[in-house]
Amino acid sequence: MPQKHLLWAVLTFSAGVLVLAAHECSLLPDGRFHIHLLDVGQGDALLLTTPSGKQVVIDGGPDLSLLERLGRHMPFFDRTIELLVLTHPDADHISALPEILKRYRVERMLLSGVQYGSSRYAALLAGLEKARIPTLLPKPGSTLVIGDGVELDVLWPRASTSFARAAGSNETSVVLLVRYGEQRLLCTGDIEAEQETAILASGADVHATVLKVPHHGSRTSSSTGFLLAVRPEIALISVGKENTFGHPHPDVLERYTHLAIPVRSTARDGTISLEFTGKNAPSL
Repeated sequence: MPQKHLLWAVLTFSAGVLVLAAHECSLLPDGRFHIHLLDVGQGDALLLTTPSGKQVVIDGGPDLSLLERLGRHMPFFDRTIELLVLTHPDADHISALPEILKRYRVERMLLSGVQYGSSRYAALLAGLEKARIPTLLPKPGSTLVIGDGVELDVLWPRASTSFARAAGSNETSVVLLVRYGEQRLLCTGDIEAEQETAILASGADVHATVLKVPHHGSRTSSSTGFLLAVRPEIALISVGKENTFGHPHPDVLERYTHLAIPVRSTARDGTISLEFTGKNAPSL
């Protein structure tokens, strides 16, 4: 190889190494709390990273794209997920989770416990048993402590409905209020207006800085009373471009506009990342 070509190859390789190193450094713990609503198309996947680098993954999207998305936001050598959550076992929320169990060391798993007949759900349950991962069921009023001041309050489903075979699994979606300092993120799964009303009737404090919009912006969720109680500073919708469900519904978007709640969506913005110092408003 001519000397100039060799020099060019060395310089190119060195530049690549520097870029990779810079990327990895950007993913190291920075003392802030990060929320990433990951762009996985028509489905849900959320990554939370605590100030010291602990991770919570909520839902697994409609395919395996979550694996690549996690690689963009977790350090390469960090193979531990402190808490994995499945809000409900519909295909657009569960698909990558069985593979997550194979590629990462998951310390705990929270799921609704609803009975559900799908091969993907069966694979997830089998993977949990094989890896002997402690599995938690939702208990409204309980709190999961992640560390670094990050805590998850369980709001839904009711204990009496957790094991029921429902007409669908949306109504038993796990609903979590994530707290970090003065900042609060409400994760709603695919609950409908009926469950929104029931949560309010339970007396739960649902006020949040950030709302993960229920059911991808379906017209059957985001009731006015619920939004007035949550009073978010920003609402995030996980949704695929030009999806066949018509999500988010125009009536729902108009409701958010009428209530002066800014809305961002993964269909328009791709992965949406917010960060908090614990006192300040979210930095976009």
